[in-house]
Amino acid sequence: MDNGFQNADPAHDDFQYLEDLSTAYWYSQVLFAALELEIFKFLDRGISTLPQLAAAMDCRESGLLRLLRAMDRMALVCRDGEYWYNAQVSSLFLVPDREGYMGDFFLYRQYMAPNWATLFDKVSRRERRAAEEPDYKERNRRYVKSMDTLVKQKAPGIADLVAKEAVTGPVLDVGGGAGSLARAILTRCPATEAVLFDLEEVIDAAREIYPDKTAWERITPMSGDFRSHDFDQRFGLIVMSNFLHAYGPDEAKELLQRAVSLLAPDGLLVIHDYFPDRSGRSPQKGALYDITMMLNTFNGACHEAATIGAWLGAMGVAPVETIDLATDTSVMVARGSGTLNSCREDLCDTALTLGFDRAVPLSPDRVVTAPWVRMKCRFGCAGFGNNLQCPPRTVDHEETRAMLDAYTTAILVQGAPPGKEFHQRLLDLEKTAFLAGFHKAFVFGAGPCPVCPACPDTGICRHPDRARPAMEASGIDVYTTARNAGFSLTPVQEKHNYVKYIGLLVLE
Repeated sequence: MDNGFQNADPAHDDFQYLEDLSTAYWYSQVLFAALELEIFKFLDRGISTLPQLAAAMDCRESGLLRLLRAMDRMALVCRDGEYWYNAQVSSLFLVPDREGYMGDFFLYRQYMAPNWATLFDKVSRRERRAAEEPDYKERNRRYVKSMDTLVKQKAPGIADLVAKEAVTGPVLDVGGGAGSLARAILTRCPATEAVLFDLEEVIDAAREIYPDKTAWERITPMSGDFRSHDFDQRFGLIVMSNFLHAYGPDEAKELLQRAVSLLAPDGLLVIHDYFPDRSGRSPQKGALYDITMMLNTFNGACHEAATIGAWLGAMGVAPVETIDLATDTSVMVARGSGTLNSCREDLCDTALTLGFDRAVPLSPDRVVTAPWVRMKCRFGCAGFGNNLQCPPRTVDHEETRAMLDAYTTAILVQGAPPGKEFHQRLLDLEKTAFLAGFHKAFVFGAGPCPVCPACPDTGICRHPDRARPAMEASGIDVYTTARNAGFSLTPVQEKHNYVKYIGLLVLE
């Protein structure tokens, strides 16, 4: 599990390390709640579906699901369809009556928490200042300003992504606060203007925070209820940044539909948020932020990228790509039309139906190739030279790069052993894509080709119709590519550890 606060380094120069420190208690509170609810005990007894667990522990299914999702991201539990089960470390140390049970020890850490709250008093001779109680206007201004400071950290990365797309027409920044994201986008798209839309009190605070008229050049602030406001134009770009997570599924879907209705033909929709099903730099943060919404809002929730993608698909809009930022959030980019994108989403659904754990579309330029990969095969693999689909017989990274550049889209899939079944699923996915009209469809596998027990001595493959090269055998950096798609992938260190296979389908 990769947490920023574990990687202390005096060379840190970004805010994410500090943000991770400030939310470190989120992780421990999930562990403590799971121990007190005895989730690990019930899972060990085979009580493994959500309704069963909720009944056994007298929990609300909706809240328990959100907790389990965070535990899954923290590698405390695993999920297979509707079934949940303990991860290896939980089975070893968190199941009562097991020899290695340490749950009571960890809960003792929780009991020490109140004493940690007195750290300031132990260190300082000064008395803590009494908390001020400003009026609503001042509280709102402080909130808008603090959020604007956060937006400034993420705005450049989002604006860079937007600048790569062909943005025409005005920009609508929904729930844009003080407008720093809109300003960053306008800097990169100098030929357009923006409408900054938010609640009236937020817009008033924004004007106070940015009193200089130059800060509002090419930006028109508007306030009201987004669902009913009468906009007199359509927009070439609509941005919804950290907006949808303030609402439950029904309201979020309604707001998304409203945004789609305001898109110009072939307009661009950009959704920046915490997505619980993305990995990125902080794989757990989306699911943990979802719990924060459950605890601190009326009905807010972090919606999965797959869920939002399904909503958009039903509205006639297909996601182009979901990209993880260098911080702890992600950006979904979607257009108002696109047959290829719709088919690609259908193939992701097909991949899940075939038995893959995950399937994520990505641009071929985010599939990373490098010369060192085949060197690792040559000097790190005992099977080097023993398989016709492995180095040195396969193409090198330059040839693979040239091939990938001839495609416009790709789908990365994740599965598990046995390798022969994983390989067959890849072939089935390639065939489905081919029959759907993607005549250039091709898959890269994982590990040595499993079609035959051994390759023939003649050096000629017996089944070229079924044999496929592995990603790594073709010079693809699987770890970086997986991260680009939002997958969490780490080397297997012990034989009993959980194993993931990664495969790639390219389409044109």
